Amino acid sequence: MVLLPLRCLLWGCVLTAVHPDPHTTCRENQYLINSRCCDKCQPGEKLVNDCTEFTSTECLPCKKGEFLDTWNIERHCHQHKYCDPNQGLQVQREGTSETDTTCTCDEGLHCTSDACESCIQHTLCPPGLGVKQVATGVSDTICHPCPAGFFSNVSSASEKCHPWTRFPGSDKSPGGDPHHDGGPACCLVGVCVYQKGDQEARE
Repeated sequence: MVLLPLRCLLWGCVLTAVHPDPHTTCRENQYLINSRCCDKCQPGEKLVNDCTEFTSTECLPCKKGEFLDTWNIERHCHQHKYCDPNQGLQVQREGTSETDTTCTCDEGLHCTSDACESCIQHTLCPPGLGVKQVATGVSDTICHPCPAGFFSNVSSASEKCHPWTRFPGSDKSPGGDPHHDGGPACCLVGVCVYQKGDQEARE
């Protein structure tokens, strides 16, 4: 009669060893395995072997051209991004064992996405629109209509809207439109002819 409780006690111990306590929590940068909290591998290293009762977690550094940027339990490192020159890309910053390579676009191009895996030409603002924000390697040109008193008569990725030309010695203008200036077409003996689209004005 004494052996029965003892057997039950022993069986309970076996169950405890086989089934981890679901409430067990590990510290930050650790992970739970086989009822044991093991240290994760630091950035730049990959997991080789989990820790045991007698050994710590075994990690190895990533090889050249590979990286891991967080504390991890990854078995394989990630390959660095390739900046393909055929896609208009060039290296902005070389990758390390802890960071990926970052790419940027050649002059006159910008990335098609946040991942910057390919590039396209900057948008040209057509006549009547001026450049509000010049394009960068990661963003396209932003255009806006020329307001009253301003014009743009070229397609450009850099030209802003220009103010209409004024009468000589005056703050008045013969007036143009968003596509044309109201400047003088010619001046003879103090008489200036101004072009406004297809119309003419004299002073």
